Amino acid sequence: MKADTRTLQTVFQGERQFVVPVYQRPYVWVREKQWEPLWDDIEATAIRLAEARKEANAHGQDAATADQSAAPHFLGALVIEDQPVMTGDVDSRLVVDGQQRLTTLQLLLRGVLDAIEELGSNTKLRARLRKVTQNDDEVVSPSQLSKVSPRVSERPLFEAAMNPVAPPADDSLFAAGREFFASTAADFLADGEIPFDPFGPDDPIESRANLLVATLLGLVKLVVIDLEDADDAQVIFEALNARNTPLSATDLVKNLLFLRAQALGHNPEELYEGVWRRFDDESVWWLQLEGTGHAQRARQDWLLGDWLIAQTGRTINVGRLYGEFRRWLDESGIAPFEALETLGRYADAYEALNGRREGPSDAELTAFRRIQSLNITVAMPVMLWLFVETPARISATDRERAVLAIESFVIRRMAAKMQTRGYGPVFVEVLAAAQASEDVARGVIDALRGSPAGYVWPALSDVDESFRFGRYYGPGGMNQERLRLLLGEIDRLLQSDAMKSESLEFDYPRLQVEHVIPQKWREHWPVETTSEARPAAELLREQHVNRIGNLTLTNDRLNPAMGNDPWEAKRAELEKHSKLELNAALVREETWNEDRIQDRGTSLAIDLERVWPGPEDENRWGPFPPDGGRG
Repeated sequence: MKADTRTLQTVFQGERQFVVPVYQRPYVWVREKQWEPLWDDIEATAIRLAEARKEANAHGQDAATADQSAAPHFLGALVIEDQPVMTGDVDSRLVVDGQQRLTTLQLLLRGVLDAIEELGSNTKLRARLRKVTQNDDEVVSPSQLSKVSPRVSERPLFEAAMNPVAPPADDSLFAAGREFFASTAADFLADGEIPFDPFGPDDPIESRANLLVATLLGLVKLVVIDLEDADDAQVIFEALNARNTPLSATDLVKNLLFLRAQALGHNPEELYEGVWRRFDDESVWWLQLEGTGHAQRARQDWLLGDWLIAQTGRTINVGRLYGEFRRWLDESGIAPFEALETLGRYADAYEALNGRREGPSDAELTAFRRIQSLNITVAMPVMLWLFVETPARISATDRERAVLAIESFVIRRMAAKMQTRGYGPVFVEVLAAAQASEDVARGVIDALRGSPAGYVWPALSDVDESFRFGRYYGPGGMNQERLRLLLGEIDRLLQSDAMKSESLEFDYPRLQVEHVIPQKWREHWPVETTSEARPAAELLREQHVNRIGNLTLTNDRLNPAMGNDPWEAKRAELEKHSKLELNAALVREETWNEDRIQDRGTSLAIDLERVWPGPEDENRWGPFPPDGGRG
């Protein structure tokens, strides 16, 4: 066999078709498990490319030099086998392994093409994408137009999903995939927080389009394994999908460290007993997978990556974790036994933050769980470093203050509907500031106040504006888990304010998000106005119904019981049956309309400020630094 690393442009270039044999399983990748994690990886790679180009431009270098330094994203292996074809016919390859990712990549490229076609102007980018999503219709037969040909039973649906005119998303899983990638790509192009490409067009959207296509075709890579005549495709397939446990990045690091330590005369058995045995004795816990899709890794691999970021002070390519580690070990000159000892201390901190060791306060554990629930794993190197530092460097009180500042930063950005991805450079900058500061907690807080990597710590005015005017439910809104977090913690605060003789405990994650003015308001809550004013009034109501001021929490029995009832009936049900202080404040309203929704948005923003204080709170965080911070 021949193995080679290839970009998507190389994989799909020319007139060729990858044929999925009939015996393979159908296409099964879906949004939550595979599409979303794949897009997150693509977006993170695009941001890395933008940062590399920005750095190169600042030093007078060209885009080609920058692109060489940008870390690619590897999607795994593709195993293919040549098929005999007539001379001059389309190159045909049988897909032995990798049909799920290969098919998804075509849907991804087609979706991005849709988003860019909406721009209308960039013909060069559109032409490049068409060449990697469809063979030339002037030189191939209709059955050979698709770059990927799925199983016979699925081909009509796939070909329909790849047509220039997109079918409805509910037409097939393929059509849903194309629609998802088109939508997320459109959001990417419109996202003003994505770093600007200095080598792209002057128009920001066109610039991001240029960046995205460059990322997809040049930095997304596959390891392509071409089987030769002597290779048995079925044997190869079974070996790649065998049930044995492959070597992880942590396994490779362990072997390297122990071999080098032994070469230097250290007793490997003593090192094992002192540092590494914990990973084997608690292997069930350390090998448990965390994350989703392509970002899913064993806990021990997450620990290794977080520890390495803390040591190097830079973002790393987690897809090449072992290579990144070996490079650091060679360049730093650190002794292998010292690296093992340091890793052991980070493992202690990792276990402590996961509640397996004493040390963190209740507030720190709660903050960590919330940050983890938001999947902001890149904050972990800072958190671990804070817990590894000695009490002489940072007291427990100051450490808690730093942790709560990080929690406030990420929760408030989520609440204000600001960018919640691509945080890697943010926390590398915060970590560097903390490590360089004599006052560690102050270093963390001042770095967050200074908008690290351009990411603002939202002020009350930012949250208030978003709460009053932003959409929080449905498409373009916030998932219900995050809504329950915000509304539930505000209610917990209000419960504390109520000063009851016995505190009430609620399982907030199990409550349901309820619209006060129902989503089907046209039928059940029609606007009352003149015919001339009706269109404007209905537009105003449609804008307000999914704002956070119109949302509350109820249990699974009360929610359907109220349904689409008018305010008088809904108010009575809430007053009678709901024990939430969130609803006690709500039922004090005599009427419910668009003005009340905006007012309640402001009220919720003020309450949220008390749960997660913002950067202006000098009582909590101390004064602003004289040479920075956000005024």
